[in-house]
Amino acid sequence: MEKLRKLTQMTEHPELYSDEEWQEIFDGETVSDEQVEAEWERFEQQHFSQHNRQWLKIAASFIGVLILSGVALAAIHLASSHHDDDNSTMPATTISTQGVGEAQPEMGERPHTVVFENAELQQIVDSLTYYYNIKPVYRYDAPRHLRLYYEWDQRNSIDDIASQISQFDRVSISLKGDSIIIE
Repeated sequence: MEKLRKLTQMTEHPELYSDEEWQEIFDGETVSDEQVEAEWERFEQQHFSQHNRQWLKIAASFIGVLILSGVALAAIHLASSHHDDDNSTMPATTISTQGVGEAQPEMGERPHTVVFENAELQQIVDSLTYYYNIKPVYRYDAPRHLRLYYEWDQRNSIDDIASQISQFDRVSISLKGDSIIIE
């Protein structure tokens, strides 16, 4: 039995024993299966103690918390992106004075908001006439160059838009048939 314990110690720390000691342990008597089982159980108890199991439980709990946190963050991200999609039914297009071109929606495009920043009234009216398929009629040249900030909601009717733009000083817009009159 003493030889079996020494063998167990040697296998745990082989670097501490010389080749002669290894040869000596293997010469001579053999060990029964029962002795091997008993030593194996002792080895398991020593190396896989309750303390080690507690650490494994702690590690498993920590990993579980990390996974649940990831799932929660993914759910929050999905919910917020869905909320952003709901709010994006009316995207805004900004037209500025740098002459970037006019906001003319493509056929079949859904209505949205077009923001004109410091844009000439003629640029705004050109976009409106294209979108609503009407003709512009300028009674005077001065209103063409009037600079405005205007948010055009394409869901509004041309009557509503004419009324809104007429609220600005120095401009009056009215509708007659398929024409928009700018004064």
